[in-house]
Amino acid sequence: MLFIDSLLERFGDRATVSAVVPENGICVDPAQGVLPEFFIEVIAQAMAAVNGYDALCDGKKSHDGFLVGIDEFAFEATPAAGRTIRIEIEKTFEFGAVKIIRGQVFDEDMLLASGTIKVWENEDSDE
Repeated sequence: MLFIDSLLERFGDRATVSAVVPENGICVDPAQGVLPEFFIEVIAQAMAAVNGYDALCDGKKSHDGFLVGIDEFAFEATPAAGRTIRIEIEKTFEFGAVKIIRGQVFDEDMLLASGTIKVWENEDSDE
């Protein structure tokens, strides 16, 4: 299940990614539209894209990773299917294989969702 489309920008501990809101699928309810889980997942996938990009730039293999926690998540609005959204992330903490990522999801200038996730990267996955 891949929701993000492109890594648009990468600078320091920040990155911007784009995605298109799906019309149907695992994160869409016919009555509610896009489910909140979609926003959590696109933030996690944005971090995975950054990790893959960094590994590629360093000439290394990318590592497996997992979403292991969610904090302080707020859902403000639900975008229409087919809209291109922007996901902005910032790594705020790193300790070994664990990273804490603050993410915001926008439809143009409208904030759709924001929150903090914890991800774990399997640093031994390339062996």
